[in-house]
Amino acid sequence: MRSTNNTVVWLSPSPVVAKVFRAEAVAARELAIGLRLANRGAPIVSPAERVGSEVYEVDGWFLTLWRYVPQDEARPRSSKEIAVALHTLHEALASLADSTALPSYESQLRDAIGALEDPHFAPALAASDRVLLHEALGAALADLQPVSMVVIHGSPHGMNMLVDAGRPLFIDLETVQRGPVEWDLAHLAPEVAVHYPASYSDEILATSRIAVSATTPTLGWDAL
Repeated sequence: MRSTNNTVVWLSPSPVVAKVFRAEAVAARELAIGLRLANRGAPIVSPAERVGSEVYEVDGWFLTLWRYVPQDEARPRSSKEIAVALHTLHEALASLADSTALPSYESQLRDAIGALEDPHFAPALAASDRVLLHEALGAALADLQPVSMVVIHGSPHGMNMLVDAGRPLFIDLETVQRGPVEWDLAHLAPEVAVHYPASYSDEILATSRIAVSATTPTLGWDAL
């Protein structure tokens, strides 16, 4: 179904999807988060019933099992539905606030800045583009320092969202982290922010959009 930083496979014809990891710790962390959020009725694709409560090791690979949600051409009916689902997810994620193992959104920015400062990183990247990305990331990191931190999804873009009976559900919980709600909103269309049923800062959202737009292509070079 997908092969990026990990591989996702539908175990057809069963209603189960296997997510395959190289690192056991990453698999275990995401599964623990998924189980806690599922127990709170959060809008996520939950671990598979009966078999989804543990990490399995197979030939040095680590697997977690999740519920299979068939997809067709249906999409969330409106930006408001997505906004409400994201807010509901944020409310459930608040239960993880006591966790000391959650990374910060800042680590993505620092990783991207550090990569750009490495002369061996992305040699095909034009020097002017490297400078542009570095300046944008540095400015965003400085501007976002005083933000209020909560637990967020971290990367709730369209590829990390499925639809079940018209209801948006989020996947890829390995990106759960601490950060401003504006960081999550920056991954979605502007119309979603308009309908988000809680307060946020337009200024922080604008800065987060720049940060996300610069971080994503920078870290993407690492996969080339």
